[in-house]
Amino acid sequence: MMSFRNSQCIFMLFILCITRLGCCTPQNIDKVASTTSVPTVNKSTSIETYSSAEMCEKYSELIYVKIKDPILLPSQEDHFIKFKDCRIVVPLITNGTLADSKEFPHMALLGYTKNPKDNAWACGGSLISNRWVLSAAHCDKIENSLFVQWARLGELNYLKDTDDARPKDYKIVQRVVHPNYKPPLLYNDIALFRLEEDVTFSAYVRPICLNADPNLKLTAPQKVVATGWGQILHKGPVSPDLLKVDLEVIPASQCKSNYASSAKSQLPNGILDDSQICAGYARGEKDTCGGDSGGPIQIPHSDYTCMYKQIGVTSFGKKCAEENSPGVYTRVSKYIPWIEQIVWPKSG
Repeated sequence: MMSFRNSQCIFMLFILCITRLGCCTPQNIDKVASTTSVPTVNKSTSIETYSSAEMCEKYSELIYVKIKDPILLPSQEDHFIKFKDCRIVVPLITNGTLADSKEFPHMALLGYTKNPKDNAWACGGSLISNRWVLSAAHCDKIENSLFVQWARLGELNYLKDTDDARPKDYKIVQRVVHPNYKPPLLYNDIALFRLEEDVTFSAYVRPICLNADPNLKLTAPQKVVATGWGQILHKGPVSPDLLKVDLEVIPASQCKSNYASSAKSQLPNGILDDSQICAGYARGEKDTCGGDSGGPIQIPHSDYTCMYKQIGVTSFGKKCAEENSPGVYTRVSKYIPWIEQIVWPKSG
């Protein structure tokens, strides 16, 4: 039976194993009544939006910092030059490694307690605008209908304040679950969470770009990058550090075969290639696990330096890093019209 890649109590798990939703009821968790809105979006709608591609181009400028030209004489008119304030993507190593400061500034931790200082971090997400975090639908609530309440941005190690990070907690005020997410079915596992206030962008916090091209060819053995906080090895100790790991795209035919015997109550139509992506390794080795739910899988952006393009949202799997058990991710490009109408509507 499949299970979501969700929480192991307070800690988020990284090398993605599959655990059942929730394992404890943390203290100080506020049982908020659901006010989730679930607008239905269709292609015939007349709502005008900014495209995700337009916003990506805009966000790509955030990697630059302007400074006054130091070689100008005092009498000369001020002239500013730009330089990049970011981390260049570097090759990844086996079984994951620590993420660098400013390398994944879009990463979000999702918390479920009333007080963020005592938070139970149970999912991940990605910042996609100044007000919205993209995540998985099953991250909307955990055990006992405890709804997500906080998003922490700009974090590296959530137990330290001596690393080069600029964390800040943002209250979540609106939860938008995809209208076609119908558990126990494992399809359309995607959601948007709106923050109470605008995010101030910096080298430590800025949005990720979204892949809007449904024809983007992701063929094995192409690598994608998964990021999250948590367990370093299956059943091993948890890590409070943000980690990164490279995964291989698994061919659709192979993934469908891997899940052919799965519970029909969860996957009656098997793996759907147009809305799901499989990634991992045929021999196991590396994977995503419980607690990384909602976090991104991404590739370096081909047009903008120091930028990533999100292609998937961590959804579910069988067991962590086990042979022939790839992780399954919600394909972002399938849901671009739905995302755009919620996140970037044009006024007037």
